[in-house]
Amino acid sequence: MAISNCWFSPTSENPHGFSIRSVFANLVAETRNEIIHKTVVFNLKKMKIRTLLILLITLSCGQPNESNKEFNYPPEWEPHKAIWTDFNFEPYNAISNEQARLKLITILSKHIKTKVVYDNDSLMNFGKEKLRELSANLDSLEFIKLPYPSSWMRDPLMFITNGELLKVLDFEWSCYGVYDCDTDQRGLLSNTLKDLKGYEKDSLGLYIEGGAIEVNSNTVIAYKALATQRNPDKKIVEVEKILLNKLGKEQIIWLDEFPLIDKPMIKIGEFIGQGANGHIDVTTRFLNDTTILATVISDNDRYKNTLLSHDYEVFQQNLAQLKAARQPNGEPYNIVTVEAPDYSLYVYPAIMTEPIYYGLLNEESRKNISLGDSIKFVPALEYANFTITNGVVIASEYWKEGMPQSEKDKDEKLRTILKRYFPNRDIVTYDALPINWGGGGIHCRTQQEPKIN
Repeated sequence: MAISNCWFSPTSENPHGFSIRSVFANLVAETRNEIIHKTVVFNLKKMKIRTLLILLITLSCGQPNESNKEFNYPPEWEPHKAIWTDFNFEPYNAISNEQARLKLITILSKHIKTKVVYDNDSLMNFGKEKLRELSANLDSLEFIKLPYPSSWMRDPLMFITNGELLKVLDFEWSCYGVYDCDTDQRGLLSNTLKDLKGYEKDSLGLYIEGGAIEVNSNTVIAYKALATQRNPDKKIVEVEKILLNKLGKEQIIWLDEFPLIDKPMIKIGEFIGQGANGHIDVTTRFLNDTTILATVISDNDRYKNTLLSHDYEVFQQNLAQLKAARQPNGEPYNIVTVEAPDYSLYVYPAIMTEPIYYGLLNEESRKNISLGDSIKFVPALEYANFTITNGVVIASEYWKEGMPQSEKDKDEKLRTILKRYFPNRDIVTYDALPINWGGGGIHCRTQQEPKIN
């Protein structure tokens, strides 16, 4: 730490923030009088001054200033300065999701400053008109034009803070470890925000995305399969050390396997769809420092198709690992479960065509399916993908008229859980299924900017 940062600063050791300069001036004045009378006394005083200065500097700097505290990635329920989202063209979606995204922006705008990134003026102008029709709080919206499209803001953007300063955490971008990165420029976002908005940045040194990480005050939860797939050149202990250091946490709970509902391209058999390839925020979330929300599949839904059967087993394995996990103090976590929507109600049968074959699938996936084959599209739908911000929790609801009562009960159970653990926030749910078809959910579309002192 530079001495110049602590010469006049109040600390626990120096609560009045006394000035070394004033002490030094008094000592010099005293010394000047001594010089007049006795040269020997002067020499002694000079030694005394030197000793006192060292002691004073030590006292003043013994405790670190706020700006020198460790940086961390705060839990989502901590206060936010703003929340980031986007409004860009997304031609790869199975169905249009503009209205669902504008609904999300509208809800956010009524609770917190919302920063909306975009790259296309005509689309954004259309969006602004629709936001007015939806009665969004336009005064709380900030529109930030980027030189390229950047969507799913959870993934290319993270902020870390020490309570006084804020930095963008810059990590390597691999397009979820499966997609073609030639035209995807989201990995440039931290540099762009540094240039456009003056944010400082810190390098993580890992290939990862924001949705791959879930935190409370002291712990990270993540999928080990993702960490190793994104970073094949690193051992898991190396990945863990880097994450704990940069996120300011004490431990990581590694879950071994992620569900196929979040696997992009071919999930299993004829089931095809988009996904983030192992993001924890699809399945598992902290509700507070001691409570974890875990996704399960009901026994009634388990055997309805091969995708549900597979993910039933994965979720049970995840649940067992969460139950075995311990807090840093050695206590077990309180585990709350929520049943996943019935995937079989959202399947869209189709025939494999060239736009799907060459537009959605990579070369490896095309080895396992042919043009003209029967396929079943399925969205990346889960309840755990909710967003927490100032005064509100925003989550998905799935039941529609004509669906089984069991699906309505699942919606209501999620609302009950969120009301219990976030009693001082509004709980807002809406139909975000159009967003799910693109491979993520409400949480994936947002990233919080922590409030600083």
